[in-house]
Parts: sequence; structure tokens; C-alpha cells
Amino acid sequence: MIADLLKVGFSMRQAINFSQTLLPKHSEILKEVDQQLAAGTTFAGSVQHFVNQDIYYQLKIAEIHGNLQQTIAQLGTYLNLKVKQHTKLKGLLQYPLILLCLLGLLLVALKLFVFPELAVWQDDQGVDTGQLKFLPWLGIGLLIGCVGLALLTLMKWMKTSTMNRVNLLCHLPVVGSSYQKYYGYYLVTNLALLLKNGMGIKSICQMVHQFDEASLLHQLGAVLEQALSSGQDPNRLIQQYPYLPPELVVFMNKGDSVSELGYELEIFAQTLFQRLIQSVERLLTFVQPLLFGVIALVIVGMYLSIMLPIYQSMKGIY
Repeated sequence: MIADLLKVGFSMRQAINFSQTLLPKHSEILKEVDQQLAAGTTFAGSVQHFVNQDIYYQLKIAEIHGNLQQTIAQLGTYLNLKVKQHTKLKGLLQYPLILLCLLGLLLVALKLFVFPELAVWQDDQGVDTGQLKFLPWLGIGLLIGCVGLALLTLMKWMKTSTMNRVNLLCHLPVVGSSYQKYYGYYLVTNLALLLKNGMGIKSICQMVHQFDEASLLHQLGAVLEQALSSGQDPNRLIQQYPYLPPELVVFMNKGDSVSELGYELEIFAQTLFQRLIQSVERLLTFVQPLLFGVIALVIVGMYLSIMLPIYQSMKGIY
């Protein structure tokens, strides 16, 4: 909405004030943004606490180079699609999660009513169930192991750099490809905007050097600047990081002017955006089959927890 208002001639503050009327649920946030703007803060700075770091720097770069309206429009499109995908994901999760809750209640009922009766019956039959007593401890051990592994992974995640985090996300099974496409789109969009405004690679490195040291743009810019100062081929850098699209090598070697390269990368960024949307939509199609597979495993586990003691008892009788 703000992008549309800016396009028809509204100032930023006018657009924010108008949006407060149409979006009462967000009026408090918009009011705070308006107060920040009135105090002389940039638009990117005024919304910094309400958006993630990637969006903040994208807005900051656009504001510096006079392309704020188009960037807001692109971000609006992306965020609207993200909301729709979250809504779709909630719908896909609803039925399987209800089934899992019902299975959980059934498991509690078995634990409270069925398993004690089975234990009494086995004692009456004089059946040795020692071989089965390890099963609960096995489950507890697996649970403790999973929790410990999760904590170790979290500690390692907190200590590593943003670039290493992004590399890890891009190498994850199943979802890694979507992360590659997202960060590729994010980086190419910012690069296109800067090149369109006539900035060379060295100037871009100097600019992102002023950003937060924990940001991806700052860290990637530092690596690129070091590579250029040591005489390394930038193409090797593109091939080294999975979130840098390999097509960048082709664009960089075409010999176009800086501004022409910027316009070409802007079009390429739109293609990357479509690839990102298709990748996420493809992932959503696997959500329900995966959850139903988990439900099937739970059912099999419940079946075995009931039948194994019975089979053991029958074996003791015969």
C-alpha cells in the first residue's frame, strides 16, 4: 500500500498517516514510524525494529540510492506471498496435527489403563518380560540424545558467523535449495540496485563495510574486498558460496557497463524471485505426506507396544 501511495505522489509521512486509517491493526506501529520520521530518522531506520536485518539493509540501500518506492513494492509482494504461504502451511498442518493429538491421547490412555493390565496378566502367567523392559529406557535415551544434540547444535549456531550460518542453511537437506534461492535473490537484488546507480565493486565493498559486522552483506563484502586486494578471480568466489547464483559468472564476464549490468541483474532478480516462490510451493506439497508418515510410525509403535508383550506371553505359555 505504501508503495502505491508513494507512486501517486504522496510523501512518506502522508503515506504512513493514510495507512494508519486503513490499517487500524497496525496503527501503533505506523504511529511510531511516523514519530521517527518526524524526528528526522530515515525510513529504513524508523522501521528497523519491526523488520528483519535483511529487509532493513535492503531498504537502507534503496533509500540511499533513490529507489525506495520500487523496493517497498518488491518487498510488499514478497511479504504478501510469505503470509499466503504461512496461511497455506497452517491449513496443511491442521488435520495431521489433530490426528497426532488424538494419537497422543490414545497413547496416554494405553499407558494408564492397558499397559498396567498387560503387566498384571503377564505376572499371573509367570512370563519373564525382562527382554522388553529395555524399550522404555531406549526411548528415554533417544529423547535425551536428541535434546543434547539439539543443544549442541544451537550453541555452535550461536557462535558461528552469519556467512557460515547461511552456508549451513543452504546445505540442509530438502529445504537447502529454497534457502539458496532466497539468499541469491536477496543479494542479486541489492547488487543490481547499487550497480544501476553507477557504483563499482570496490565502492560497494566500502559501502557495506559500514553495515553491522553481523550482517551477511558486511561479511560477504569483506571477503570480496580481500579477494580483490589479493588478486583473486571474483568468479572463484561466486563458485565457492552456494547462495551466489552461478549465472553471475556469465553476467560479470559479458563486459557490459556497470549500469547495464545493474539493469540485467534486476531482470535476473525477478527470475530468481519466481524460482524462490516455486521452490517454496514445492516444499509445501511434502508437508502432509511427511506428517502422515510420522503418524504411521506412531501407530506402528503403539501396535508393537501392545502386541510384543502379548507375543512374549504366548511364547512363554507354549
